[in-house]
Amino acid sequence: MTIDHTDSETTLSIGEVEFYISKDGPFPNHQFRVSVRPSIGLAALNYMDNDDARMPIANSYNPRRPLPESNLIFNGSVGSVFPRSAAIPIADARTALIEWLNTRLRPTCIQWRPYDKY
Repeated sequence: MTIDHTDSETTLSIGEVEFYISKDGPFPNHQFRVSVRPSIGLAALNYMDNDDARMPIANSYNPRRPLPESNLIFNGSVGSVFPRSAAIPIADARTALIEWLNTRLRPTCIQWRPYDKY
C-alpha cells in the first residue's frame, strides 16, 4: 500500500478450493487485485469470487466527482487500466483488503460495481 504501482498491479489469491488448474498451477476461487498510487492518494480494487452469483467479478467504485485524471493499472502485462470511477482513497482500500482477508467475501465497507470488460 506504500509503493506506487505505475507498471504493474498486485494480485492476491486465497482459498482452499481450486477454481481451475493451468500450466501455471492451481488458481484458488478468490482473488483480490490491488493497484495503489500513494503519490496521488488513490487505489483501485478488483474482487473475484466464482461462487458469488450476484457479482462474481467487481471493481471498487467511488461515486464522487470529478473523476481523477490519473489511471491506475489493472493488468500491467497487457497495459489495461481500471476505470477512473474505481479510484478510492488508500485508507478505504486498506480497510477493504483487511476485511477480505478476514472474511474471504466481497468487502462491504466500500462500494462495488460489476466488472466491465472495458
